[in-house]
Amino acid sequence: MILSHFLDLTKRSLFGRYFPGRGPFFSANFLVGDIQTGIMPLLAVYLLLSEHWKAVAVGEVLAFGGLVTLIAQPIAGIMADQIVAKRTFFLVLVSLFAAGCFLICGSNPSFGRILFSQALIGVAQAGIVPVLSSVAMGLVGNGRFASVMGKAQGTTHAGSVFGAVVVLFLTSQFLSVNIFVFYGISALAAGLVLLGVPGDKIDPLRAREAEGVDRVCSIRQLFTPSLIFFLSLIFLFFIANTAMLPLAGEKLAGISSLSSGRVMGILVLTTQGVMIPFSLLAPSIIRRFGSRILLSAFCVLLSLRGGILFMATSMGGILLGQVLDGMVTGVLSVLLPVLVSEFGRGTGRFNLLQGISGTVVSAGGSVSQLLSGESVGLWGRDRTFLLLGGLSLGIWIFHLAGNRFGEFAKKEAE
Repeated sequence: MILSHFLDLTKRSLFGRYFPGRGPFFSANFLVGDIQTGIMPLLAVYLLLSEHWKAVAVGEVLAFGGLVTLIAQPIAGIMADQIVAKRTFFLVLVSLFAAGCFLICGSNPSFGRILFSQALIGVAQAGIVPVLSSVAMGLVGNGRFASVMGKAQGTTHAGSVFGAVVVLFLTSQFLSVNIFVFYGISALAAGLVLLGVPGDKIDPLRAREAEGVDRVCSIRQLFTPSLIFFLSLIFLFFIANTAMLPLAGEKLAGISSLSSGRVMGILVLTTQGVMIPFSLLAPSIIRRFGSRILLSAFCVLLSLRGGILFMATSMGGILLGQVLDGMVTGVLSVLLPVLVSEFGRGTGRFNLLQGISGTVVSAGGSVSQLLSGESVGLWGRDRTFLLLGGLSLGIWIFHLAGNRFGEFAKKEAE
């Protein structure tokens, strides 16, 4: 009796109030942690250090994968709004991701084969986050969405920590390429686990933030000045942010004797370990400070991270930069879907807006990879950190101007 009560309190503190399918939903989020965070930087370091690709070619491959995701995300958002069988849709997506991972395996991967794998992975990543968010919204509604997403992101980052530990083990015992087999198996397991969520408990109208069957806004009505400013800010932020992790991995590999997989495993483990508590605390942090203050602080912290990585000459300095990344990304992983849900409330286009937001993030990431690839070739890796850090200061000024004179401030005041 006492043990049962203790376990119930523990579950409530970790996962909040009960809702149907809570266990399978959080378990699926745990298993897709590696899918959302680990594949791109690991692939970059694997191709650079294990397969000896040139930095420009790696940047092109990663940018292509980002471009595929960019194009597919609005389509995936529309499908997540329209498809009632969201669990089946999710299973199809993770199967594509697994196929892309398995294509990477094998000796001497060709440019064409990696491009095809990135196409499959890009399509899968386009829909995985919108579908999981749609399931959460359909299960609990807007009122509890921020709380559930905070806990979902916390379990996602915990899954990434587990994945990083597995990566460290695999790369210490086997060839680095085996990590992609692990990613593929994790993806398939997530798809099967989500089938445990009762399909009839996912309200299709609530899942898309529709007030009624016939009350769905046109796509043109969605693009208010406040939304356009928000998307512009996110686009610029991810230009400055995305390339820092693979560049940090390259720098750490250059000053240590560790293998490429172990280097990225350490970096991901550090970042995700910090993300877990910050994701769980994110709903409270968002309520306390508000999105304007947080977005402004994130720009400053990103600039500071670029400066730290520029000056770092040891593993400790590089890991400090990743601690900052974990703090920012942990809160941002919850803040972005919450802001999107506010823009989408009552429109019936919540998942489309998620797809559009994801497209903007992917576009920023693709530009970041291309920019960093060219910058490393011209000025070197350390100066590229300065370039990205300086860009984040410019984004901070843009954000302040938007808050002072733009429509984003009006949106938050509503």
